[in-house]
Amino acid sequence: MYQKKLLDPLKEEALRRHREGLQAKGKKVKKLAEELQTERQKTATYQDQLGKLRQELQAEQEMRCQLKKSKEEALRLHREELQAKGKEVKKLAEELQMECLKTASYQDQLGKLRQELEAGREMRRQLKKSKEEALRRHREELQAKGEELKKLAQELQVEHQKTAELRAAAEARPNLQQKDSQGRTELHRAAERGDTHRVQLLLDAGSLVNAEDHDGCTPLYLAAIEGCQDACRALLAAGARPDMKVRPNNSSALHVAAVLGHPAVCELLLAAGARPNEPDDASQWTALHWAAFSGHAPVVQLLLQHGAERGARDKQGWTALDLAHQYRHTEVAAMLQGFVCNADTVAALGLFLIVTLVCLCCGCYLILH
Repeated sequence: MYQKKLLDPLKEEALRRHREGLQAKGKKVKKLAEELQTERQKTATYQDQLGKLRQELQAEQEMRCQLKKSKEEALRLHREELQAKGKEVKKLAEELQMECLKTASYQDQLGKLRQELEAGREMRRQLKKSKEEALRRHREELQAKGEELKKLAQELQVEHQKTAELRAAAEARPNLQQKDSQGRTELHRAAERGDTHRVQLLLDAGSLVNAEDHDGCTPLYLAAIEGCQDACRALLAAGARPDMKVRPNNSSALHVAAVLGHPAVCELLLAAGARPNEPDDASQWTALHWAAFSGHAPVVQLLLQHGAERGARDKQGWTALDLAHQYRHTEVAAMLQGFVCNADTVAALGLFLIVTLVCLCCGCYLILH
C-alpha cells in the first residue's frame, strides 16, 4: 500500500492498462491451447482413418491377387484416392506443426510480458530509492547553501568593518596627496591593485583623480593595465581624463588596454571620449595598431565599430593589417583584410582612369577631324 501511494495517477493508469493487456493475452493463449487440443483430436481421428485405409489397402491387395485381371482399373482409382488422402494427412500434419510453433511463440511472448512486469516492479522500487536519494541530496544542498549564506554574512560583516575603518582612516589622514618614492599616491596604489571599493573611498575623500607619478602614470592608466573595469568606471565618473599620455612614449590608457586585451575597459574609455585614432609619440601606433600587434580580435572589432582608421600608418609606414600579417594573427588579419584600402592601389587606379580618359578624348578628336 505504501508503494502505491508513492506512484502518481499516471503510473497507476499505465500499470492498470499493462495488466489488462496481460489478461487479454492470457485469454488468447488459453484459446490457442484449446485450438491445439482440437487439432490433436483431429490428428488422432486422421490416424484412425489412416489405419483403416491401410487395412483396406491390404484387403485390396489380397483381392488384387485373386481378381488381378478383372479389377485393375478399380485398384488404380482406389490408389489415387489413397494418395489424395495421404496428401491431406500430410497437409494436416504441417498445419499441426505450425500450430505448435505458434504456441511456442505465444509462450515466449508470455515470458517476455512477465519479464516486463517484473522490470516495472523493479523500476518502481528503484524510483522509490531515487526519490529518497534526491530528497537526501536536496537536504544536503540546503544545508550547504545555509552554510554558504552564513559565510557570506560573516564576510559582509567583515567588509562593513573594513569600510568603516577605511572611512575613518580617510577622514583622519591629513594629506591624501602624499606620494611614495615612485611619486604615487594612495589612489595610484588602490587602482593598481584593482581595489574598486578603496578607490571610491579615496575619491570621495578628495584624492586627485588625475594625479601623476614620476613616469606620468595616472590612476586610470594603472587600472587600465590591470583590466579593472569597475575601478576605471569609478575614476572616469570622478573626472579622470581618458586621453592623458604617459612618458616616455606618451601612450594613453586606451593604448595599454588595447595591447593587453581588455575590451570592456576599452569600451569604457571610448564611451568617455578617448580618441581611437590618437597615436603614441614613439612609434605613431594607434590603439588599432596595438590590438593588431597583440592579436586581440575583440578589441580590434570594438575599435573598428568606434571609427578607428584601418589605413592609419606608423613611422615605418605600417598599417594594423601589416602588423597582423607580420605576427601571424590570422583572425585579426581576416577582420581587417576586407576593409583596408591601400593608398598605392588607389593611386594606381586613379592613374589608370586618367590614362583611359585621355585616350578617349584623343580618339574623339581624331574622329571629329
